[in-house]
Amino acid sequence: MNLFTQFPTCSIVAPLFFLLFFSTHITHSQVGINTTSPTATLDVNGNMRVRSMSEDFGSHLLTIDNAGYMTKARAFMLYDADEVLAAQPVNKSLQGSVTNNNIDLGMQAAIIIPANREVKVIINYSVPMGTLTNSAPPSTYIGIRFLKDGNEEQQASRKLSLGYYSSPESESISSMATLTNTYIENYSPGAVDRTITYDVKGYIEQHVQGSETFSYKFNMWSASGANYNWGKASMSYQVYIK
Repeated sequence: MNLFTQFPTCSIVAPLFFLLFFSTHITHSQVGINTTSPTATLDVNGNMRVRSMSEDFGSHLLTIDNAGYMTKARAFMLYDADEVLAAQPVNKSLQGSVTNNNIDLGMQAAIIIPANREVKVIINYSVPMGTLTNSAPPSTYIGIRFLKDGNEEQQASRKLSLGYYSSPESESISSMATLTNTYIENYSPGAVDRTITYDVKGYIEQHVQGSETFSYKFNMWSASGANYNWGKASMSYQVYIK
């Protein structure tokens, strides 16, 4: 019997097409490369290379577990980082009981907060400071005012007291000390880019009787030559986005 005579072509092609489509759909629900037993929608047994990717790198982090399964997770990614180094020592002399809380140390950073992102800013500073005199002025505070757009942020501002010995034959203090601190701030997504200026300012609060003058130093002992072990002032920042 001639099957093609018994059954018209159209009557056999349609069922075969449906069967082929259905089988292909089941077979290709999991695709394996270099494996005949895929366990994921795409199972690659070997290296993988991607020739182009979107530049929108701040949205997700691609992770791979011990079994090779890939997932994506929202995470902060480094967007920008830089450091500001002090160029020279800053010397200040004060007479009598007076406060100078806005000493320019030359360490300022204008940080861009990109639009439509959650942003985390981390700032670290390290500033050597001290006195140029061997005898300690009584009741004096020296330190750092940390400013954000001109306003002091208390969590990052620090001051220390210059102590001294009461014994007349040993009235002296350490020439320099170093203040360090870390400042962290989170920003919610905004519609436009924002520029935030952070500034490290020197602080001296001197209390003396009469009009005696005392001198102070910030940033480093000397711009050249011996700097002992106090180092030089620096301010670094990192900006993370997700």
